[in-house]
Parts: sequence; C-alpha cells; structure tokens
Amino acid sequence: MMRVMRLCCCLLALIGALILSGYHPLSTLQTTQPHASSAILTQNAAANPTRLVIPTIGVNASVESLGVLPNGDLATPRERPWADVGWYASGPIPGEPGSAVIDGHLDRPGGNPAVFWRLRDLHVGNEVLVMDAQGKTILFRVTRVVLYPPQDAPLQEIFEKNGGTYLNLITCAGDWIPSQSQTTLRLVVYTSLA
Repeated sequence: MMRVMRLCCCLLALIGALILSGYHPLSTLQTTQPHASSAILTQNAAANPTRLVIPTIGVNASVESLGVLPNGDLATPRERPWADVGWYASGPIPGEPGSAVIDGHLDRPGGNPAVFWRLRDLHVGNEVLVMDAQGKTILFRVTRVVLYPPQDAPLQEIFEKNGGTYLNLITCAGDWIPSQSQTTLRLVVYTSLA
C-alpha cells in the first residue's frame, strides 16, 4: 500500500507543481466522467496512443488516457495500474509537436516491479515506440535520462517544450520519504521523434 501511495504522491506532486506554476490543464480538458481516467476526449481519438513498447527494457503496455481530477490530482491508470501506463491527455498526442508525457508506476505494493521498474536502464539512442488506435507506430529515440529532486524538476521542459516532437516518460525514483509522502527523486526519460 505504501508503494501505491508513493507513486500517487509522485504524480500528484508533479501535477501540483504544474498548477502552482500557472499551468491550468483543466481548462483544456473535455471529460464525460470527471473522475474517470479513461474519459479524456481529443479532437482525433483515432490518434490517441494505445500501446507503449520499449524493447530494450521489455515494456509492452496498454496506454490509458489520463486527466486531472477536479481536486487537481492526476488520475492514475485504473484498468491494470501496475502494467498500464498513463498518457497525460492535456498535452500533445505522441507524434504531434510539443511534449507528450507518459507516466507509469515504478513498483507495486510490497516492492515488486511495475511497468516502469527498468526505465532507469534506458540509454541515449534506445527506441521507444507508441502505437495509436489506427495501428500507426511512432518511433522515438532516447535523448537523455535525468533524475531530479521533485522541487527541481523543470516542469516547462517536461510538459511544454516546443520546437520539436517529444515524448517524455516519467516515474518516481530514489528513497521513500514517509513524512513527505513522496520519493526523493523523479526520473525523466526524454525522447524525440526519430
């Protein structure tokens, strides 16, 4: 249970920091069910990501569209929370200009590995593939892997970088700090369209 709380707190801290920085994703969301992670709609739903494949680390995961709940918390994958990843649907669709963001759990209750357990093993040049609802595959390549203390994570760069087509993968890292209900670090894998 602590591991679940750990990832939720990591994701909430990132979204909270975005909101505090003046970025208001709720103004761009359209939802049919405000509390459902799968309720996000886009102009072109066929282009929404459905699978994330990272051959180097054995990831082949379903992608759930995530939004921000009315209380400002980021919704987390619900269908298979330890195996699925979540696409931040208030940002670009992977393959569109800007910074698309996909997050996933590092581990599950009891410390067993979850979908992004081996994300830290990626290196510059590794492939990251995103499939959309039409079966189109978009290829990205890792450009860098960075660990940040939560307060130092460059939110604009992670969520709003322009001038290219990016996919940023995020998860928690470091030690759990019970008094703060978060981990000491955030892991961000930056990729760009190949």
